[in-house]
Amino acid sequence: MKFRAKMQDVLYMREFQAIIATLAKLAKDCVMILAQERMHFIVNEDHSSTSSPLVWVTIASKDYFPEYKMSPARPEQELIVLAMSASHLSRALAVLRSGTTSTVHSCKLKLKMIQFPCISVIASVVSPSSSESREVVHDVPATIIPASDWAAYVLPKVPSAEIVLGLPSLRLMRSLIDKLKNISPSLVFHGSSGGELNLVSESDMATITTRFSRLLPYPATKQVGVGVGEASCSVDSRKASAFFGALQLPNEEIIIGIDREHCIYLQLDIRNNVVLHSVLPAVCV
Repeated sequence: MKFRAKMQDVLYMREFQAIIATLAKLAKDCVMILAQERMHFIVNEDHSSTSSPLVWVTIASKDYFPEYKMSPARPEQELIVLAMSASHLSRALAVLRSGTTSTVHSCKLKLKMIQFPCISVIASVVSPSSSESREVVHDVPATIIPASDWAAYVLPKVPSAEIVLGLPSLRLMRSLIDKLKNISPSLVFHGSSGGELNLVSESDMATITTRFSRLLPYPATKQVGVGVGEASCSVDSRKASAFFGALQLPNEEIIIGIDREHCIYLQLDIRNNVVLHSVLPAVCV
């Protein structure tokens, strides 16, 4: 079982660090799934606090890693599945984020066996006071998940949706939901195929509705009958706030899919082959 990957582009290294920092804000632990052409990270609410949503990230290896080699334990297996602390991995990658005094030339990820399995984060750093590079190494302990247990760590599927809208102001949505979570434990997403999204928060004292209009509609992925032009779903406002508050990426647009009485699906396209997903399940009100 071997894994080795190398990043050299500064922008990609910062994006990768921001992705892991986002996951670390949502849960203590994450699952890392390594395939031949893709890398996946999953934060599952079953393994985190009840206020965290299900979140997963798919990364095309060729986009971030010009060098990427993965060899599973057996030829018939296609994956390497690891469980680790998201916060420990985030701290190991902190050297890559913007604003640091040193310049990072490259970063390697390597699966190693020392006294325990670990993902080694090896950053080549040049400080302003020296022209010579030095290696900063962090070993993040990992648990190797055997193939017999992979069924419990299946990559989630993107749910179908009756209404899919593109919201161009992620910053505004983050601020709004952070305030609405203090009004009601649930939050209603109501969308229409005409490009309108309403967020409704209701308490004994007041009902607050925030309307977004002229949004970009996407083709619905679920057909439930002719003439369906709108859909609503109520979700846990704490989970919605946790997701939006955790985002460390600079993207402004987010895609919101509404599956009536089942879930809200959120998608952040970081780049063409790098996507962050989240599912907020429906709650009874």
